[in-house]
Amino acid sequence: MRPIILAFLVALSGAPASAEIVRSPEIWRVKPDFEKSDKARESISGAACAPAPGHCLAVNDEKKYAQFFTLSDRHITPGQVIRLLPGKIDGEKTKEIDAEGVVFIPPDESGRSASFFITGSHGLSRSGEFQQSRYVLFRVPVDAQTGLPTFEFDDKKPAPEISMTTLLRQTIKDNPDLAPLADKKLDRNGVTIEGLSIQGRELLFGLRSPCVSGQALILHVPIDQLFKTEAPTSRTTKLELGDNVGIRDLTAVRDGFLILSGRSDDRRGDQKLTCGEKRTPPSPSPSIWFWSGKQGDAAEPLGTLPGVDVNASAETLLVLEDTSDIFRVLVLFDGEKNGAPVEFTIEK
Repeated sequence: MRPIILAFLVALSGAPASAEIVRSPEIWRVKPDFEKSDKARESISGAACAPAPGHCLAVNDEKKYAQFFTLSDRHITPGQVIRLLPGKIDGEKTKEIDAEGVVFIPPDESGRSASFFITGSHGLSRSGEFQQSRYVLFRVPVDAQTGLPTFEFDDKKPAPEISMTTLLRQTIKDNPDLAPLADKKLDRNGVTIEGLSIQGRELLFGLRSPCVSGQALILHVPIDQLFKTEAPTSRTTKLELGDNVGIRDLTAVRDGFLILSGRSDDRRGDQKLTCGEKRTPPSPSPSIWFWSGKQGDAAEPLGTLPGVDVNASAETLLVLEDTSDIFRVLVLFDGEKNGAPVEFTIEK
């Protein structure tokens, strides 16, 4: 195909122009299956790893627990399950966490200990129901190298060492960019978190929704203000990712961040409020972008994921290798058994 025609078709499709993204022919295997049910293992929605090679934590958006796992030689080996959510919050029975993001937080000179942070979506259910359990941020202290808790835990009851806060909901309501869309349904452009990362002393929450005028948002929150008695402050970054495109995951690399993007609103075309001005654009394909992490810098499109269906829910991005020439990443999919992991190489 002539290059000018190919460029026109890429622009018409709404997909970002591609760097060189290659899908690996190597097969990743998961054994044993993730716990505890088919529903859970088909709902992997986020994962992050500690510095020690292959020690990681996976979250799902259907249950009240997370699960540790290891990476080795293109094998994922699920391990212990850790209960996060209690049976009740403020006297109300809890449902699922709707966990969407997890990040490893290293220790620092201020005395901050190593931990995994896990976030719920902080959005209403698909039916529009408010569920307190979706508006929780968890902190799980772990060993700085192994990424494993140094306390006893199980899958029945949250250990007392696990911290949780519901104050991020108020932070969202206090943020001028997000306040008008807080506690709104996803198909009304309501706030929905799907990615979580770290930059210095801030947590970065990647938002699937809202997106406004083709811009997706990242919410920045100081780590040392979390798990206090008052809601933390925040600021936002707006990135031009395109109409109906939201952030599904983001992860730190040496010089910035990789962003995994996908559809913001699954129900386009029904004449309800959406994240952009266009009503019937092509459905955006799962794609990867690079962002320097600096205010004012644009996100750079690296390309769509080759061999991935436009309707696939690519929701987890793990960096396996970051060299001067390439990123090697692993992508997991919500809706597929054990996340159906697929490896890709991205030329810089």
